[in-house]
Amino acid sequence: MDKESVRALKAEMAEQVVGPLLSDSKIVRSFGISPTSLRNVTAAPPGIALGIASGNGQRDYRLAVRVQRRTLQALPDLRARFEEQTRGEVDLRYIGRLEKRQLPWYQTRRRPVQIGCSIGHYAITAGTLGALLRHNPSGETVILSNNHVLADEDRATVGDDILQPGRYDLGGRPADVVGTLLDAVPLQPRGNLVDAAIARLAGGIDPDRLLLEGAGALAGVRDTPIEPGDAAIKIGRTTGLTHGIVTAVELDDVVVGYDVGDLSFDRQIEIEGTGASGFSAGGDSGSLIMDSEFRAFGLLFAGGDSGGSNGQGLTFANELATVLARLDLSLAP
Repeated sequence: MDKESVRALKAEMAEQVVGPLLSDSKIVRSFGISPTSLRNVTAAPPGIALGIASGNGQRDYRLAVRVQRRTLQALPDLRARFEEQTRGEVDLRYIGRLEKRQLPWYQTRRRPVQIGCSIGHYAITAGTLGALLRHNPSGETVILSNNHVLADEDRATVGDDILQPGRYDLGGRPADVVGTLLDAVPLQPRGNLVDAAIARLAGGIDPDRLLLEGAGALAGVRDTPIEPGDAAIKIGRTTGLTHGIVTAVELDDVVVGYDVGDLSFDRQIEIEGTGASGFSAGGDSGSLIMDSEFRAFGLLFAGGDSGGSNGQGLTFANELATVLARLDLSLAP
């Protein structure tokens, strides 16, 4: 059909098919709509959208029918009714309930700053704020993440601006500066134990040290060694809250690709995601990794998109105890 014919058909179907369906009292009750629930809206959501879809060739069109309510999808003669009325010139699909698209909280500006949100040196894209810890020499609360997140793989200088959210998430200077680089463990070609750095909080920036949004609260630092088979939880800038299982510990000679070249790490922790998804993705670097009781044991720094029992890749983390010792940190009371 040409476009004008479909437009006429659209109006006809709205009157002859959609209207009668939606006036059926049983359908209205199944939607759970009552007069009080409609007090502040202009109209009840109809559940069937009509438009124009492509047909069998160039400049050929047919009626698009998009069903958004399962109660309507379940009607046994719904498709037949539309096909009969349109002589088969219909593209009918169930699309479900739609929601507005917005960035997840961990990629947005967060004040107070909190575990799991987007952060980064002003020159990088974005990583994850792992934890808000006490810097023992100064007594200050500092931001913990990776060297490659806060110190740009040793290219940064102490005092450089740290953004929240990170630059990739539209953070910029000066409005989103939450701190400055304070210290970083240098990266070496071989024998690295950690990829870690800290930033001093800027004046007026409040930290929420314990909140794990959507999960609970940080319970502290684990005081017993992590073991293969233990549960793992993290909140990261890209994949948010994920669950996994520790599959190996004390891994030596783990080679990771950086901008500066391939670097090897010793005594690393390996984690795979549970279910059908991976434990992490790019941008989750710097995430704090916790056990099932929300006791922290690792600092996420690398991963791949292959391997693991579910084929969704493996994640690697530094031992948090080593990170804390190298940067002289502790969990604030």
